[in-house]
Amino acid sequence: MIYFDNNSTTPMAPEVAAAVFEASARFGNASSVHGYGREARRLINESRETIARCLKVNEATITFTSGGTESLNAAMLGVFLPLQGPRHLIVSRVEHSAVLKTAEFLESLGVEVSYLGVDAEGRLEADAVEAALKPHTKMIAVMFANNETGNLYPVKRIGESARGRGIPYLCDAVQAVGRFEIDLSLLPIDLLAASAHKFHGPKGVGFLYGRKEVELTPLIHGGRQERGHRAGTENLPGIVGMAKALELAQGRLFEDLRKVSRLRDRLQAGLLEKIPGIEWNGDVEHRVAGTLNFRVTGVSGETLLMNLDMAGIAVSVGAACDSGSLEPSHVLLAMGLDEERALEGVRVSLSRYNTEAEVEEFLRVFPGLVSKIRAAA
Repeated sequence: MIYFDNNSTTPMAPEVAAAVFEASARFGNASSVHGYGREARRLINESRETIARCLKVNEATITFTSGGTESLNAAMLGVFLPLQGPRHLIVSRVEHSAVLKTAEFLESLGVEVSYLGVDAEGRLEADAVEAALKPHTKMIAVMFANNETGNLYPVKRIGESARGRGIPYLCDAVQAVGRFEIDLSLLPIDLLAASAHKFHGPKGVGFLYGRKEVELTPLIHGGRQERGHRAGTENLPGIVGMAKALELAQGRLFEDLRKVSRLRDRLQAGLLEKIPGIEWNGDVEHRVAGTLNFRVTGVSGETLLMNLDMAGIAVSVGAACDSGSLEPSHVLLAMGLDEERALEGVRVSLSRYNTEAEVEEFLRVFPGLVSKIRAAA
């Protein structure tokens, strides 16, 4: 199989798998006071310090969670649920479902939500965020990078606008952590969500960065784990693996960026040369290095996905959490595509483990599949 679906999840790095396996042997409960428990607590503390060091923040600002979805829910609900009176939330229409569905839930509780549109290339202007602000705005939630198109958003300007007004800025950085140099001592981000399996770590673990000035009501109640922010026995192997994965990613950030950008550019040039009627989705000048989202005119993305899968190549037609849905991508619809064209969208996403040979094999196989599908139609 050729795996080109790394925005959905990445293969675990061998060094991470080894760290997870070793940590699995440390079976003590980190809340226990005996030697087994103290060893587990030491590993958790060291992992938190590693992650904090990579982001250039104090370790007390890092809370371990089960992944990006929980982190985003914990941030949004943690801010809004205790509030009374008029409450206003700003989100973009191209956010991940974890943000949009939580925004809809908050609406059902009486929170006013402004959904900001994007242009035909999926770009969001920072001025649009400022224009949407109200006296009772309590949070701005705009992602760092889009999971479908790879588009990058003006997080610094949005954060500066929010910080100047004392409004918490939540940034979904699930597609950015481990792929970019993120210095939270400089970026005006108050809350940031990340998930380990997006940067070659294990599934089922993530973290929420929370600036100490932002008060959050816990989403999960019970014991005093995570300094009272998130109850439940910690996922020790996952946490250790996540810290190892982020440390590895930070150490080879620019090397991976150059490699993945080169592979993506070769893939894009080859598709443009070989496929008549191909169109790009998103801002090709400002995006995550390994993401390429495109449409082949008149050909269903689902049909392309199934034919590629039978040829041993894995791609995606949208967010992994929406797989199995016959609905068009909400991101492509927000960019102004009609339903028919939105259903043509295909996403290829690359990682450090992909190769030039895989890209050339894709370019060899794909034109024939397109021709066969068009002929059958």
